[in-house]
Amino acid sequence: MNPGTITNREDFLKRIAGQLGRDVDLTPPKRVYKHRPQDEVLKDASDEELLETFRMVATRIHTDVIECESANLDDTLRLLIERYDGSTIIAEHDDRIQAWAPQTSESFDWWDAERPEDSRALAVKADIGITIADQALAESATIVQYAAPGKSRTISLLPRDHIAIIPKSVLVPRMTQAAKKLAELDRTGDLNSPNGVNFISGPSNSADIEMNLIVGVHGPVRVAYLLVHDL
Repeated sequence: MNPGTITNREDFLKRIAGQLGRDVDLTPPKRVYKHRPQDEVLKDASDEELLETFRMVATRIHTDVIECESANLDDTLRLLIERYDGSTIIAEHDDRIQAWAPQTSESFDWWDAERPEDSRALAVKADIGITIADQALAESATIVQYAAPGKSRTISLLPRDHIAIIPKSVLVPRMTQAAKKLAELDRTGDLNSPNGVNFISGPSNSADIEMNLIVGVHGPVRVAYLLVHDL
């Protein structure tokens, strides 16, 4: 018997119902929700309104937002790396950024799914970790990253700073839309359905000691969202 398996449920319920002189109906209830406020948030927002919300909230959570076109991605990344004084870099293995590799860094590595321990050791020493978002939530300036070979959460957690590349095409209003997409991937048995999902909202914002806000205590000290308008 597998852990969590319920056995003899029907007999048990029928016995109790019989002692109470009642009929037992084991048909699961059908839940119909009349009100779905989660579908109304930013429902009619235009692409530009979603972008403006994302920018505004990102600023509130102490996250840099840099924007560019895909043709300028190389130069923008290099300038951002220089701004963050990055000399050692580790990036996730993703086809959307695979063609890019900086020439300005002394050390650059892609995450190696075949040697995760070696890659983790590199991430510990790295100045910057570079990832690409699978979704982005305008309401909370949250990036969504699907777990997959070559896309370890470690890249956004252990390096000193984190740069997240965000294609404009993955921006949605809020968690509601992200959950719907994940449910659809799971329901259809899509091979791209992730075995894990990470939600990241900028650097850590901790104020649990005398209510003094300290940014970047847990995880990266600085986080930058690099929003690519035509990707």
